[in-house]
Amino acid sequence: MSGVAVRPLQTADAPARPSRLACLGVLALAYVVFCVTYLPINAFTEGRATHTLFLPGEGAIPLVPGFEFAYLLGYVLPLVVVWRRPDAARLARLAWAFGLTLAGAYTMYLLYPVYLPRPELTGHSLATRLLALEYLDKPYNHFPSLHVALAILVALGCSDDRRMRWWLPAVVAIMAVSTIFVKQHYILDVLAAAVLASLAWRLAGRWSR
Repeated sequence: MSGVAVRPLQTADAPARPSRLACLGVLALAYVVFCVTYLPINAFTEGRATHTLFLPGEGAIPLVPGFEFAYLLGYVLPLVVVWRRPDAARLARLAWAFGLTLAGAYTMYLLYPVYLPRPELTGHSLATRLLALEYLDKPYNHFPSLHVALAILVALGCSDDRRMRWWLPAVVAIMAVSTIFVKQHYILDVLAAAVLASLAWRLAGRWSR
């Protein structure tokens, strides 16, 4: 019939998407779990025998405070999950992967504590002042980088959306590089984070079913 718009039917087995409020609640819980667990482990490492992980030539990489703005993206990237609203199964997989990533990283922090000497900050730019706040956190809990691993999980969790398939990984890559130039992580920390996040995502795909 002409002039009649035909709309596709919603099938009963279409994936259910939690509300943005529900996604925000899950994200808030994840932040609380992270803070409650990360900070005590970092404080516990102070005074213990630690390791450094400089690769040949890595010590010559300069401090570039301007990369702090890219580094800060790691704190807000999880909000993409709230905006994207993955279906319930994918959100569950992301939650499993988050727990596995924390467990793997914390095990390494306790068994193989790593210390990263930080350079003296000079100047009064906004980037330097923000970086000074970052440096209030004790310089342990480095290998692997949770800052990078959790950002990679966000990219993996949203990889089913074509709109984010390219720009989100690019943002994560820039943020990962920034961790080296603001002297928050070693190169090996970043590489280990990629391995850990990928492994956790794969395992979570099996367990979340």
